[in-house]
Amino acid sequence: MGEHYQAPQHYVKVTFECSEEERVYIKMLAARERKTISELVLSYMRPDFPHEPNQETQKAILDSRGKKNLEHAKSTDDFWEQMGVKPKKHA
Repeated sequence: MGEHYQAPQHYVKVTFECSEEERVYIKMLAARERKTISELVLSYMRPDFPHEPNQETQKAILDSRGKKNLEHAKSTDDFWEQMGVKPKKHA
Protein backbone atom coordinates (compact mmCIF):
# COMPACT_ATOMS: atom_id res chain seq x y z
CA MET A 1 0.00 0.00 0.00
CA GLY A 2 0.89 3.63 -0.33
CA GLU A 3 3.78 4.29 -2.66
CA HIS A 4 5.06 7.38 -0.85
CA TYR A 5 2.71 7.89 2.08
CA GLN A 6 3.60 6.46 5.45
CA ALA A 7 0.50 5.28 7.30
CA PRO A 8 -0.05 6.77 10.75
CA GLN A 9 0.48 4.67 13.87
CA HIS A 10 -2.98 5.47 15.26
CA TYR A 11 -6.03 4.73 13.15
CA VAL A 12 -9.43 6.39 13.25
CA LYS A 13 -12.67 5.36 11.61
CA VAL A 14 -14.12 7.41 8.76
CA THR A 15 -17.67 6.88 7.57
CA PHE A 16 -19.61 8.21 4.63
CA GLU A 17 -23.12 7.75 3.35
CA CYS A 18 -24.01 6.02 0.10
CA SER A 19 -26.87 3.98 -1.30
CA GLU A 20 -27.11 0.24 -0.79
CA GLU A 21 -26.32 -0.26 -4.50
CA GLU A 22 -23.23 1.93 -4.23
CA ARG A 23 -22.10 0.00 -1.15
CA VAL A 24 -22.45 -3.32 -2.99
CA TYR A 25 -20.54 -1.93 -5.97
CA ILE A 26 -17.74 -0.57 -3.75
CA LYS A 27 -17.45 -3.94 -2.00
CA MET A 28 -17.30 -5.66 -5.39
CA LEU A 29 -14.52 -3.33 -6.59
CA ALA A 30 -12.54 -3.94 -3.40
CA ALA A 31 -12.95 -7.70 -3.67
CA ARG A 32 -11.88 -7.64 -7.31
CA GLU A 33 -8.62 -5.96 -6.27
CA ARG A 34 -8.33 -8.19 -3.17
CA LYS A 35 -8.42 -5.13 -0.91
CA THR A 36 -10.50 -3.99 1.99
CA ILE A 37 -12.81 -1.06 1.36
CA SER A 38 -10.40 1.13 3.35
CA GLU A 39 -7.47 0.00 1.22
CA LEU A 40 -9.44 0.62 -1.98
CA VAL A 41 -10.52 4.14 -1.01
CA LEU A 42 -7.08 5.09 0.29
CA SER A 43 -5.37 3.72 -2.82
CA TYR A 44 -7.21 6.38 -4.82
CA MET A 45 -6.60 9.16 -2.30
CA ARG A 46 -3.03 8.64 -1.06
CA PRO A 47 -1.31 9.95 -4.21
CA ASP A 48 -2.83 13.36 -3.43
CA PHE A 49 -1.84 13.37 0.27
CA PRO A 50 0.92 15.79 1.24
CA HIS A 51 4.19 14.02 1.90
CA GLU A 52 6.55 15.29 4.56
CA PRO A 53 9.93 13.54 4.74
CA ASN A 54 10.99 12.37 8.19
CA GLN A 55 13.70 14.26 10.12
CA GLU A 56 16.52 11.96 9.00
CA THR A 57 15.57 12.43 5.34
CA GLN A 58 15.17 16.20 5.77
CA LYS A 59 18.67 16.38 7.29
CA ALA A 60 20.12 14.29 4.46
CA ILE A 61 18.51 16.59 1.87
CA LEU A 62 19.88 19.71 3.58
CA ASP A 63 23.32 18.10 3.97
CA SER A 64 23.44 17.12 0.29
CA ARG A 65 22.40 20.62 -0.81
CA GLY A 66 25.15 22.05 1.41
CA LYS A 67 27.62 19.39 0.24
CA LYS A 68 28.04 18.16 3.84
CA ASN A 69 28.54 14.58 5.06
CA LEU A 70 28.75 13.24 1.51
CA GLU A 71 30.27 9.89 0.68
CA HIS A 72 32.17 9.50 -2.56
CA ALA A 73 32.47 6.45 -4.78
CA LYS A 74 35.14 5.94 -7.43
CA SER A 75 32.86 3.83 -9.60
CA THR A 76 29.44 2.25 -9.71
CA ASP A 77 30.91 -0.98 -8.33
CA ASP A 78 32.52 1.01 -5.50
CA PHE A 79 29.15 2.65 -4.77
CA TRP A 80 27.37 -0.70 -4.53
CA GLU A 81 30.14 -2.07 -2.31
CA GLN A 82 29.76 0.93 0.05
CA MET A 83 26.01 0.30 0.15
CA GLY A 84 26.56 -3.37 0.99
CA VAL A 85 24.79 -4.54 -2.15
CA LYS A 86 26.04 -7.03 -4.70
CA PRO A 87 23.94 -6.44 -7.83
CA LYS A 88 23.70 -9.16 -10.41
CA LYS A 89 25.81 -8.60 -13.50
CA HIS A 90 23.86 -8.47 -16.75
CA ALA A 91 25.29 -10.28 -19.75
